[in-house]
Amino acid sequence: MIIALDRQHVGKPHRLSDMGAWGDLDGSGDGEASVIESEAIWTGMYLWHAELALRELGHIVYPMSHGRYSERHKAANEVGADVYIAAHLNSLTGGTRSGQGGNYGAVFYDDRSSAHNGLALAESIGKQLGALPVLGSRVRIWPAKGSDWTRRAYSTISGVGRPVAICYEPAFLDYQPHQEAFFQSAESVAVLGRALADGIHAWGQARENA
Repeated sequence: MIIALDRQHVGKPHRLSDMGAWGDLDGSGDGEASVIESEAIWTGMYLWHAELALRELGHIVYPMSHGRYSERHKAANEVGADVYIAAHLNSLTGGTRSGQGGNYGAVFYDDRSSAHNGLALAESIGKQLGALPVLGSRVRIWPAKGSDWTRRAYSTISGVGRPVAICYEPAFLDYQPHQEAFFQSAESVAVLGRALADGIHAWGQARENA
């Protein structure tokens, strides 16, 4: 399969300084985000591991990190991607209160997608996330729509046509157990990338064998 991995927030020509959400990873409580506390730094790390795993499994990976989201969606369509991942992380507090964020991982799929595509891919990825002890049963699979609270997730994938599109938000930067499990180093966050890759691969295998 061809997998488009989009490191979102960064690379938008109209918002060059955007690094996404952040969490108080150093516990300083200073209310200021350092570079290493920023969402886009950690998504870049887990996407590297996802790309490595996907390529080792025999897939083609199309990395993305620049342009407006509409332009990225168009590019994913043009290269014939089978899967498009909008890579994110979550934060509720903006980093001002370490340890107080949400305790779940989320996988959003386009509500317009058929069940054997969007929902099935989201569930396959969610299953791999749920195998991580700190997440377990606290993985949420949600349809993203333009008309309710999921509209922000929807905007990250809504322009994708051919590929099955997912908005991947596997953890919270401002939840202490997630900080301790995932956001200590490039090695600790690798499990989020491998869970993504394994979920995509398992979905592709199931589709081939159907």
